[in-house]
Amino acid sequence: MKFNQLRKTAIYIAFGLLLPNMTYADQYDDLIKAAVDNPARAETNSSRDAARKPGEVIKFMGVMPGDTVLDMVSNGGFYAEILAGVVGSEGRVLAHMFPAAGMDPDNEYAAKIRTADHMQNVVPIYASFNSLDLKENTLDYVFLIQNFHDFYFDRFDVDVDRILAMYRKALKPGGIMAVIDHQAEVGAPSTTGTTVHRIDAAIVKSDMEKAGFKLEGELDILKNDTDDPTKSVFDDAVRGKTSRFILKFSNP
Repeated sequence: MKFNQLRKTAIYIAFGLLLPNMTYADQYDDLIKAAVDNPARAETNSSRDAARKPGEVIKFMGVMPGDTVLDMVSNGGFYAEILAGVVGSEGRVLAHMFPAAGMDPDNEYAAKIRTADHMQNVVPIYASFNSLDLKENTLDYVFLIQNFHDFYFDRFDVDVDRILAMYRKALKPGGIMAVIDHQAEVGAPSTTGTTVHRIDAAIVKSDMEKAGFKLEGELDILKNDTDDPTKSVFDDAVRGKTSRFILKFSNP
């Protein structure tokens, strides 16, 4: 049995999730489905499930009960709400938001984290991209969803090498970084992060390899051949229908 299979089986035994005549794969599918179908999730989030396929993404990445996950730019909590259900009471989700959210006593998402029963294992953290710092070897996963291009958004002026090095430091050996983003034209420069809020997957792969990450796999379930990659993701013609790449990287 491969290491990942052993890990999954051990976790399911520990959390009492293995039932007679059901494999850990069956139980894992049911766990993710329950988290996605949780009626406590915000309707503004669940209404986007068909377009974002979070259950398939989480299964591909392999998030397990007891894991600690950083959900970058978590505003609204699309992934945080689901991940909270997957990692369970023994796990934790760090919901990253920008400093302005932490300064706003009426921030709706921050209030939900404080009060919602299904988000009791979610901890908000407030930082800019350049000020974000995390303890070494504390994370099992980083979810960076539709925001890698923001590392090249001129207004943020992000130190890309620094933030990727910080993720590597914070991830445990073998930890996973999930990257999803809007696909720019193939071969397009990184400036598309500013102009159309997209990025070419090749730039992501190059940056991640330079930072020491290893590409473990890709998923094409969010690919859309009818998308026009020259249009801004906020253009009504493509908004919510962009072609997105899904990349899974490990921290060797």
